[in-house]
Amino acid sequence: MDTFLQEVKNFRQNWPGVKYVDLIFTDLNATPRGKRIPVGSLEKLAKGVALPLSTITLDTKGAVVESAGLGEDMGEPDNLCFPVSGTLLPTAKEGTGQILLSMMEDDGKTPHRLFIRNILEDMVSTLHKRGQYPVVAQELEFYLIDKVRGEKGEIQTAVNPTKNRRETDTEVYDVDGLDDYADFLADLNNAAADQGLNTAGALSESAPGQFEINFNHSNDVLRVCDELVLAKRLIKQVAHQHGFDATFMAKPFLEEAGNGQHMHISVVDENGNNLFSQADGTASPLFYQTLTAMLTQISDAMALLCPNVNSYRRFVPGAYVPTKADWGENHRGVALRIPISDGKNRRIEHRIAGADVNPYILAAVVLSAVLASEDYSPEQCPTALNENAVDLPTRMSEALTQLENSELGKYFSQEFIDMYVTCKRSELTDFERIITPLEIDWMLHSA
Repeated sequence: MDTFLQEVKNFRQNWPGVKYVDLIFTDLNATPRGKRIPVGSLEKLAKGVALPLSTITLDTKGAVVESAGLGEDMGEPDNLCFPVSGTLLPTAKEGTGQILLSMMEDDGKTPHRLFIRNILEDMVSTLHKRGQYPVVAQELEFYLIDKVRGEKGEIQTAVNPTKNRRETDTEVYDVDGLDDYADFLADLNNAAADQGLNTAGALSESAPGQFEINFNHSNDVLRVCDELVLAKRLIKQVAHQHGFDATFMAKPFLEEAGNGQHMHISVVDENGNNLFSQADGTASPLFYQTLTAMLTQISDAMALLCPNVNSYRRFVPGAYVPTKADWGENHRGVALRIPISDGKNRRIEHRIAGADVNPYILAAVVLSAVLASEDYSPEQCPTALNENAVDLPTRMSEALTQLENSELGKYFSQEFIDMYVTCKRSELTDFERIITPLEIDWMLHSA
C-alpha cells in the first residue's frame, strides 16, 4: 500500500482545504454508498475498511434484498474494502474529497467474486492474455430539471437561467443554448478537470434541458467506468449549486427523448494496432466475429443493460432507440452503430443502455461479446439493417427470464447472474404492488 500512502500525501499537498473524504462503495445499481471520514484518517484505509457484504445487493431504494442471501441469513457479515487507485479526488462540495472502494473476499486479499468491478477486471485481464486490448469511450445523457415539482407532483423541465423561462423547445446541438447554461457548464468542466475526468465536452441534446457529456477513448476500461460513477455524482453536485436538479432516469418525460448511455469499443494489439481492421483498412474477421457475438447476446443481456422498469420506457418507435438486435453503418436507429471512421479508428457503438445502467455492467456486457467472438465465424454475421433481426425484450419481466436462461453466466459467473436476477425480481415485485393514480383514474368506476 506504499502507492496509496503516496497518493494520500500528494492529495493533501494538492488539496489542503479538504477536511473530509467520502468513502464510496457502489452497489448493484452503481449508486454511491459509504461514509464520510476526516481527511486525517485516510492512512487507515491502507488496512481496509469493513462494510457489510449485503451492500452489494442494495436495491434502488437502498434496502438490502434479503432474498439474495447476503444479509440476515448470513448474520450480516462485514468484508474488507480497499481504495481504488487513482480515485482519491476532490468533489464539487467545498472541503470534501472522495475515493472509490472495492470489496474483497473473507481473506481480505482476493477480489470479491460478486463485486461487478472485480468481474470486469477479470474480463479485461483475460482479453489482455489473448493479446487483445479493449479501447472504450462513453457518452452519457442527462436532464437538468426544476427542483420544484408541478401541481400534480410531476417533474418539470429546467427554467433557462438566461431566458428565465421553462425549457420547452427541442433544439439538437444548439450551441447558443449552451451559452444559456454557460455558468453551469463552466463549473462542471472546471470540476471535471480538477478530478482528472477524461471528458471531451458537453452538448445540447434532443430534448428541452437535456445534455450529453462525452468521454474520450481510453484503454483503461476500469478507469472509464470509475469516471462515469464520479461524473454522475459531480453533475448532480454542480446542478444543485446552480439551483437545478439532475436526473439520469432512462425516461423521465413521457413525450421527450430518454437518457441513453452509449459505449464505443475497438480492440487493439499491444502495439496499438486496431484489430477490427486489416492492413489495407478494411474490416477484419474479428470485427465481424465481435459483431456477431454482440448481436447474439444483446437480447439475453437486456435485463443487465436496462435495470429498472423505467428503463424500458425508452424503447418506442421513432425515438432513435433500437428495438431489434441489428447493426448498421452510420445509422442511429440500430443497436450496434458503426460510426464513420478510417481503418485505424474502426469501432462499434453499443446503443442499447440507458443512463441508469451500471457502467461496470455495461462494459462487462460489451467485453463478454469480445470474449465470445472466438466462438463465431465472420460468415455468421448477419447483413446490416437486417429486417429479420430478433426483437429485443421490452418488458422487465421478460428480460429477466431471458437473462436467467442465458449463457452469460459463462462470462459473469452464474452466481452473479443469479444474484442479479433475484435482486431485480424483488424490485419488480415491489413496483408491481403499488396502486398507481393512473389505474385508479381508469378503473375506479369502470371496473
